[in-house]
Amino acid sequence: MKVGKQKFEVFSYYQAFNHYVESAKKDPTSLDETYAQAVTQPFRRNAFEDGKGIEYMSYWFFTPPQDIIPLQSELQALSDRENSLHAAIKASLEKSAEKLPGSDKTVHIFPANPAYTHGKTQELNIPGVALDQDVMVLFVTSTLLEEDIQHIVSHEYFHMIDMEKGTGESSASTTTLLESAVMEGKAEAFARMNYPETKQNWILNADEKITEETKALFLKGKDSVEIEIWNNFYYGNAVTEVPSFASHIIGYDIMQRFLENHPGMPVEEWLELTAEEILAGSDY
Repeated sequence: MKVGKQKFEVFSYYQAFNHYVESAKKDPTSLDETYAQAVTQPFRRNAFEDGKGIEYMSYWFFTPPQDIIPLQSELQALSDRENSLHAAIKASLEKSAEKLPGSDKTVHIFPANPAYTHGKTQELNIPGVALDQDVMVLFVTSTLLEEDIQHIVSHEYFHMIDMEKGTGESSASTTTLLESAVMEGKAEAFARMNYPETKQNWILNADEKITEETKALFLKGKDSVEIEIWNNFYYGNAVTEVPSFASHIIGYDIMQRFLENHPGMPVEEWLELTAEEILAGSDY
């Protein structure tokens, strides 16, 4: 599809997963090899130039599903939702690109791994990820609502533009806690501009979820690049009573306060601002 001069290629991997299921039932001892042939190799060809994308293949969300029967059932259920979900995805891409155009992108639709969705493990059950400035991957389920996938697409699209403009740091080893939080806050703010009615309640109402002690810990560690600090604010920390996804909740709260202080500022303008500039303008 095209939006103005911007081109999107949308790839679905339902048939690839069907092939994986059939092959896995015949030979359950070679799941890694079967999955690579059926899914990850076609994905790499579609998403990246030759020789690129190898580093992403080790990410946990590309682990071959082991639960073949639940995966087969999910694929059957998804077949009834395919057209409506794809229509929602395309509509969100169009709305997002009209508001914030960029370079050509590819979008890749994977059935979610039942091992994560059935366990309801939210930190593992990610619905989408911007792998780089040109590649978005979505993990869909048969119960996913159209309005939710539109919100997710808009959020991840912003991340791609953020990286394309050079304002979204792609290296975790050099990104501070504040930069990570504000990056998520920006993306969520953009998604809510496009889909204000979406019920992503887990990130809302920061005053009810983030204590003054947690806020103080965040501000104290905001310049840290240590993964342990990141994890405390992503997975939570029972000892310090930091809730799960605190970095996302705080980042969105900072961004909302910034936008309240700067009403009418175009998204193109605040996208270019650094995390420190957003924080300073938020009075957080």
